[in-house]
Amino acid sequence: MIYMVEMDFPHPERLREWHEWYLAHIRVLLTVPGFRASQRFHAVVEPAAPYLALHEVESAGLFETAAYRSRGGPASTGEWRQLQTNWRRNLLEGLDETPDVPADRHVLLLDEARDVKLPAGIGVTWLRGVGLDSTVKECGLAVLTDPAPLLDLARHDPRVRIYRPISEKIRAAS
Repeated sequence: MIYMVEMDFPHPERLREWHEWYLAHIRVLLTVPGFRASQRFHAVVEPAAPYLALHEVESAGLFETAAYRSRGGPASTGEWRQLQTNWRRNLLEGLDETPDVPADRHVLLLDEARDVKLPAGIGVTWLRGVGLDSTVKECGLAVLTDPAPLLDLARHDPRVRIYRPISEKIRAAS
């Protein structure tokens, strides 16, 4: 199951500090039983919410646990909560693990866009929105070796988003 968080952070003067905080926050989330891995991304073509985090979680039930409520969710972000805008949290079913996206690859996110014609050879995995904000009914994820053939499409169709990694995939301690 994938816990997907999209947001904007329109405060360039604090961006470095926010990134440092966010990585520390991910490490705290990964201490919650059921949080298995996380990776952050930034959009190549800027949508309303250019930052993306893909978290690999065991089940929807973990969001109801005392461990999650004390370490995760909007209340856990302190002063940063009011600085983050266009914040959407969605729980997605259809993959057990987040994709591995090395620094030289990109993530393609298709938001309710099955009708989009993609170049041959791009394998999209379709996920169904099942909880939290429920702003995504269905989305597709793919790892791209070369985003260039899709950049024009991403510029003209807001349902097509391309992200580059801004962190490695961080896994929970075993």
